[in-house]
Amino acid sequence: MPSVPGIYAWWGRFGALPGISGPRHPTAPVQLLYVGIAPSGATSAATLRSRVVGDHIRGTTGSSTLRRSLAALLTEQQGWKSRWTTRPVLVNKDELALSDWMAQTLHVSWAEHAEPWTVESDVIAELEPPLNQAENKAHPLHGFVADARRRWREAAKAAGR
Repeated sequence: MPSVPGIYAWWGRFGALPGISGPRHPTAPVQLLYVGIAPSGATSAATLRSRVVGDHIRGTTGSSTLRRSLAALLTEQQGWKSRWTTRPVLVNKDELALSDWMAQTLHVSWAEHAEPWTVESDVIAELEPPLNQAENKAHPLHGFVADARRRWREAAKAAGR
């Protein structure tokens, strides 16, 4: 993963996420789940490497929208536990379990782009990734994902700190 600006896409096996289906990859037997960018603007120092590896792969549900959506969709099935900080997060052992699930289930691809924030909304509109919430309200699964995230947030608040 290069330390340059760009756009990245997360792909998963069909059926990996309950209730979620995304566009099929043109050559591989996987479906598109999420699209992200790094950096998010001209003043950010983020790179593809810092965002994908630092926030999504080695990060936590506190630092990654992708991880929060995955946790919200998989917690019940996997039996994971959450807690509340300033937002819902998985407990430490289940953060590790989510990382393992991602490593076994997901693939990431990327393309370098000098100013990815200038094309993010167009890319999301064109590719229709089901887990993206921002810039994607018209997606048929937006409400399904938003509801899962709401339920997960409420369960984390009920579980306390």
